[in-house]
Amino acid sequence: MNMKSNHIWLTLFATSFMSFMQLLDASIVNVAIPSLTKDLNVPMNRAEWIVSVYLILICMLLLFWGRMADQIGYIKIFQTGTVFFTIGSLICALSPSLNVLLFGRIVQGFGASMSMATNLGIIAMIFPMHLRGRAYGINSIIAQLGNISGPGLGGIILGYLSWHWIFILNIPIGIIVFIYGRFMFPKDSRKDTKVSYDWLGLATFSLMIATFFVAIFMGQDIGFGKAAVLVTFLVSIVSLIGFIYVEQRVSEPLINLHIFKASRLTLSLISALLVYTVAYYANVILPFYLTDFRSLSTSLTGLILMAIPLANVISAPIAGIFTDKYNATNVSLVNLFVYAIPLIFLMRISADTGLIFFTVMIFLLGIGNGGFQNNPMIMGYAPKEYQGVAGSLAALFRNLGMGIGVSLATTSLYYGIGLKAHHQVGDYPHAHPQWFLTGMHFAYFTAFIILIIAIILVFIMRKIDKKKREV
Repeated sequence: MNMKSNHIWLTLFATSFMSFMQLLDASIVNVAIPSLTKDLNVPMNRAEWIVSVYLILICMLLLFWGRMADQIGYIKIFQTGTVFFTIGSLICALSPSLNVLLFGRIVQGFGASMSMATNLGIIAMIFPMHLRGRAYGINSIIAQLGNISGPGLGGIILGYLSWHWIFILNIPIGIIVFIYGRFMFPKDSRKDTKVSYDWLGLATFSLMIATFFVAIFMGQDIGFGKAAVLVTFLVSIVSLIGFIYVEQRVSEPLINLHIFKASRLTLSLISALLVYTVAYYANVILPFYLTDFRSLSTSLTGLILMAIPLANVISAPIAGIFTDKYNATNVSLVNLFVYAIPLIFLMRISADTGLIFFTVMIFLLGIGNGGFQNNPMIMGYAPKEYQGVAGSLAALFRNLGMGIGVSLATTSLYYGIGLKAHHQVGDYPHAHPQWFLTGMHFAYFTAFIILIIAIILVFIMRKIDKKKREV
């Protein structure tokens, strides 16, 4: 691909900033839910669908667009996704009712799934091998900024502006990226005359994802032991089995399951899911700790939580440079051990912990998270013919981690509070704030266990790398 050096870096930033806005929209809306419920006059449980419908649609369509990108080209799909996401953001910003807002979120999710499925493939297409680690690192930092800066940035915005601005901010970025891409993106080299559609695979996969997330959100609302939740989980499992059955028998599958025979790729995807799961604990729990438990203002809470994305800005590109020189698994392993330090701190945090020390610790949390090189590992271990699918798988496992993280963080937090209260608790215990601290300790204990599993998986990848180099 012949592109001038400055153009490939501008293209990287253009695609990455779309990822930033799209991931930001998956988390920042959580902070705006109280404002949305008042302005739109809807109950909290209905307003939660503003968050969930976006996430569900992205996960449902990521693999489909990854498969399409491998056939008709990454640029076409990315640009189309940018248009849909920008239009969806405009609809959301102008929404007079919940139904219109939900429609806007569906349009947003449709566009975001197209862009998320293709941005890593575009990077692999335009960057030479010796620069890909750095490029993936920059993409990772910008994407993770969107992923984890939602509570902080949302708190700052809502401290001064209305919830509409959460969506308004997307519009100029989307327009700029599209115009830049129209004139500066490289032309797609793929021009397949025959494009295959695995509709049955898409249907079974979409049903699996939809029922999985519906079961999670139902479980948070009514309890995971309820029959309706268990049946919904069962439908998701049956759909997964059906999806695997279909994909093994169709001539042009939505995803060639042989890709998972690459053990290091599979381990990379699972470890990425686990790390994103842990990262989302901060989005759920830390705003409660600062605003409810420590009684800080929304804007001050936002400023403190911005320490996490700020740390990502520092650590991710440095880790990307080291990845170009050393193995990505080695860099990731070191950063996961760094990640463990603030998790241990949060497992033992007290009511009188100094805010400066707290900020330093969550800054360290951001360094460990930003230095984890999931994209270089995933894309580096994927066969060349599966780069598009690998990119969509990376985005899929990231979003699954986000969804699972929300569920596990909330469930473990309130389960821990319930252990202290000796009865089931489903809301912040304003009458007994110390109960919250017990729940927070328990929740971060579960996060620490998840991180240990991720460390073990990366260590296994490192061992496999070493054996392959010795052969």
